[in-house]
Amino acid sequence: MARSIPKAAALLVAISCLSISSATINNSQHDNESSTPLSASLPSASLPSASSSDVATTTDNVNYLRTNRRLSEALPNGGCQLTWPKKPDPPVAITYAASYPGCGARMTWNLVEALTGLETGDDWNNNGRGKEVVTVKTHYPQSNGILVEFDEEIQRGFIVIRNPMKSIPSFFNHIYEMRNHLPVHSERAPLEEWVKWRNAYLDTEIAEYKKFICYWMDRYTAENRLLMTYEGLTDDLIGPEVAKSLNEFLGQVPGVEPIHPDSVACVWRAVVKNQPPPQQAEQIARLQAAAVNQAGTQSGVVPQQDQPQPQVASSAVGVSSAVSQQQPLSATSTGGYAAAQRPVVASNVRRRRLDPGHHDSQRKGPEVPRPYTPEELDKMMNMLQEVAIRYQSQDVRLYHIMMGYYEKIRVERLKLSPDGVATPPGGFF
Repeated sequence: MARSIPKAAALLVAISCLSISSATINNSQHDNESSTPLSASLPSASLPSASSSDVATTTDNVNYLRTNRRLSEALPNGGCQLTWPKKPDPPVAITYAASYPGCGARMTWNLVEALTGLETGDDWNNNGRGKEVVTVKTHYPQSNGILVEFDEEIQRGFIVIRNPMKSIPSFFNHIYEMRNHLPVHSERAPLEEWVKWRNAYLDTEIAEYKKFICYWMDRYTAENRLLMTYEGLTDDLIGPEVAKSLNEFLGQVPGVEPIHPDSVACVWRAVVKNQPPPQQAEQIARLQAAAVNQAGTQSGVVPQQDQPQPQVASSAVGVSSAVSQQQPLSATSTGGYAAAQRPVVASNVRRRRLDPGHHDSQRKGPEVPRPYTPEELDKMMNMLQEVAIRYQSQDVRLYHIMMGYYEKIRVERLKLSPDGVATPPGGFF
């Protein structure tokens, strides 16, 4: 008689091939943001405290809560409480947070701060934090990213990738918003705009996707890198486990004490699923509404309002002085169309950094088709196959991720034309 697989064992199998499982949410909801990573912009008193009825008695977690103040504090029975991040106490070994554009960079920054309680930074130093951070976001070597001046000091990194069939359109949506002065994650670009951009720049982005993965796989050894997929991180079943692996990786260096493992799922729900702890949900919803309202005003777009929005002081909704004459993008990739990603803002203009709720990086607006030609899908498949074969003996998990993406693209390719799709050497997995 066949034996059933224990649930725990089945979960571990699923985690080992994160991107091969199908995410149970729309993979286009979360998008990248090339600006400043999210940090709490509220006084600690702005977020409500847990009531006594919310806090049960679990000695292990209670002691952890008393001795470790985190952005998301651990509460008993796996609960959490969103609070205020801080600068890490030096010295802290900084970790690169490397992602190809369109792979949920903003969501990941939020998650890092929520797990560690420490502030994050980015390669362009948009928030002025320099090296006083726990992680530094970068898209390098994709041409919208750079290496920081203290690059040689960073000896580890985590890498976030996503099926290029999804990440490239997500990246384009962000470019469209910036070019048209729209709030980030507010809408998806029209189909005709996608086709124009795709025809001009897709070949370049496919090449940059490969370059990105190869650079970070070659830069760090296995013990100093963590590979995650957007699909795994956002999946309803295995997403909390992926977040636990990130939590553990971040805590492997001195000076970083991430949240108690039992509370990671609570943090993951708040950041990735925009489901904050029940005792804070109402307050955070109000803060997010105020932040969205201010973002629309500053971008020149007045949002639709069914009811008056709460008035919040600028210091409470996360604004920071913009840097005059921000650095230009490289002209080697997406050229003039992408140049709008980093708008030049006068130094006396204050702009919203990110929403104060530490999450809701879900793109709004109706779904818009993002079609490819058979030839374009063939190019993606060839690129993924090249990466898979290159790292097959070095990192079998990356091999399976790449071939998992290959198979999903092959399915779409067959819908367009059943002819001419060759099976890769050794099969698909």
